[in-house]
Amino acid sequence: MKLSGMILVLLISIYSYGQTNKSTPAPTAVDVNQLLKMSPAEREAYKQKLISQASQLAPVAFPEMELKPPAKDLKRLSLIPSRPPTRQEISTSLQQSIQQIKKGIPAPKIEEINKQVESLTVEQIDDKAIASFYQDNPEEGLLLLMEVTKRDPDEINSLNNLASILTMCRVEQKAIPLLMYGLEKVPNSSTLLNNIGQAYMGLGDMQIAMNYFNECLAIDDLNPEANHSMGMIHYYKKEYEKAMLYFEKELSVSLRRSTLAMAYKMGKKFNVGAIARNRNKYKGAGEKDYFEEITLGKFSLPDYPSSTKELAARKNELQTYAASIQAEMLFWMNNALQVNMAASQDADAYPGLYFDLVEAMLEELGNEFTPEYLIPYGDSESELLKEIITRNSMAITRVKCPEAPAGSSITVQQEFAIACCENQKRPLADKLLGEVGSQVKPIFDLGAQRWKSYINQLVAIVQLDPSPANQAMVYNAVAGYFNFLSLAMLMYTGGEVSNLLGECIPDYKPSDLDSLVQADREWKMGCPSWLNIEVDLGGVSVKADCNKYAIEAGGALMAGFEHEFKTGKSTLLVGVGIKDKIARILKIEAKSQFYLSFDDNKQFSDFGIRNTYKLGLNINPLPIGGIKVGSNYGGIESVNNKSLLTGSDDYKVSRKGVVAALFD
Repeated sequence: MKLSGMILVLLISIYSYGQTNKSTPAPTAVDVNQLLKMSPAEREAYKQKLISQASQLAPVAFPEMELKPPAKDLKRLSLIPSRPPTRQEISTSLQQSIQQIKKGIPAPKIEEINKQVESLTVEQIDDKAIASFYQDNPEEGLLLLMEVTKRDPDEINSLNNLASILTMCRVEQKAIPLLMYGLEKVPNSSTLLNNIGQAYMGLGDMQIAMNYFNECLAIDDLNPEANHSMGMIHYYKKEYEKAMLYFEKELSVSLRRSTLAMAYKMGKKFNVGAIARNRNKYKGAGEKDYFEEITLGKFSLPDYPSSTKELAARKNELQTYAASIQAEMLFWMNNALQVNMAASQDADAYPGLYFDLVEAMLEELGNEFTPEYLIPYGDSESELLKEIITRNSMAITRVKCPEAPAGSSITVQQEFAIACCENQKRPLADKLLGEVGSQVKPIFDLGAQRWKSYINQLVAIVQLDPSPANQAMVYNAVAGYFNFLSLAMLMYTGGEVSNLLGECIPDYKPSDLDSLVQADREWKMGCPSWLNIEVDLGGVSVKADCNKYAIEAGGALMAGFEHEFKTGKSTLLVGVGIKDKIARILKIEAKSQFYLSFDDNKQFSDFGIRNTYKLGLNINPLPIGGIKVGSNYGGIESVNNKSLLTGSDDYKVSRKGVVAALFD
């Protein structure tokens, strides 16, 4: 049956009642007085109509009920002419039917119908007739269509609608001749071919019905009625795979609850989502990008840091992004909560028109987009990431940094630590970050694409039935996407790799450090042998040359401390001695002291007696800030260490100042 816009709206409203009622409604009842007024033929037609309606509802209301094909009605089949009727034969036959049907309609109603036939257009009459039929006034609808068709059988649309109503009233033997006449006028009409097939199927002649359905589908392979009926015929034959092929074509144009139920009855399932997408393609409508419509695209994953320096430079950016997605996640979770709370206060909410269809599509979507599919980061990925971080972290912590030369300043020691961190540890940390990125970035990029597809399909489905529960489902899905992004951001730090670089500095410049360390080395390596400084602090003197520094205090009783630069050896001294000057420039010293020695690890190494003799030229000290700083111009020092621990006797003579320079 081909219906205009107004009739389509009417049919949708009727279909809505069947869809929204949780329990499938029974066919509309008629008044007992109406039944009594019916002729035996009319009562039989009405009975067959009820059977037909019940058979359509049966797969939904009673899934376990076994459906059977209509029995072959040989008696009524024999009444069908072997050739199409002429125009005159149609008019004569319709006139007889009109006289018969008028017997059950009150005279005022007949007069009203006659006025409508005279005043309304053919299209208006068709719409009114179909509306009357579906408002349980089939006799009025039939009379309107019979009058207009009798007047002009070549009005093919009216003739087709009349034949369709006759078929639904189970008088197919009267419908088929009309359709045969129409086919002579419009040989390639898929609508007429389908309706003839439907009429023969109603009479139980499956073979002839299939012939007409095949002709129809050869012209219009997506005709929903022909595909549905072909699916039913194969279902009757228990050829379920073939039946599914026709049902899928039907659903690609018209999604029906009864057809979905047929699939479950056969133990099959449709990919309803894919069918719906194909249906949109046939209609020229592409898949809408709801993901971008909600502006979720601007929250896509940022670029993964390529180095630890870049990670440090982008710290604020990444922290701001992480805070944003956390806030979004909480916002959408709260939306879902609010919608659910509002829904709980409206317990009488009625299911929508596409409630069952949406449920089937959501079930399919959930089977495809499982949590494991949406978050492709499981135990195996976690173990691999743990191995990468552990292996590389251990390599960083095992780095042995070179120590600054003995006696270096704190600044130089710090620079050595920085150089080691930057030159040895940072490359290892960059390697760690790179391995983590190459592992997790593809995983989370893939997950982000899957989330986008899931949300797009979910919104497209839920729009068919935007119930509070379904709205909350969408909001929770969006919150799930932001939770997924939060998980990804935990991986962007490479397992907090920056914690392993505590002594590094991002703005480190190797050339500056190399210059500083090299200058420090040159000072130690090229120390002039004549350098021999002495600082008088008033009773305490500090001496230094290229080999050691010493602190000495006292007069006749002398105590002191020495530290050698090269060996790291330290010595404590206490004993007696004399110091004197001759002619203000010649200085003499003689000391005999007990000593305790410690190695470079501050461990006790030796003790004994030290005898020291010095002779040298002394330049008058210069007073600087109250401190006398002078220089031993030259001289000779003799030191004899007698170890009481080992019994060794060590004698050493060293030259100082200009004397040393002359010998060098």
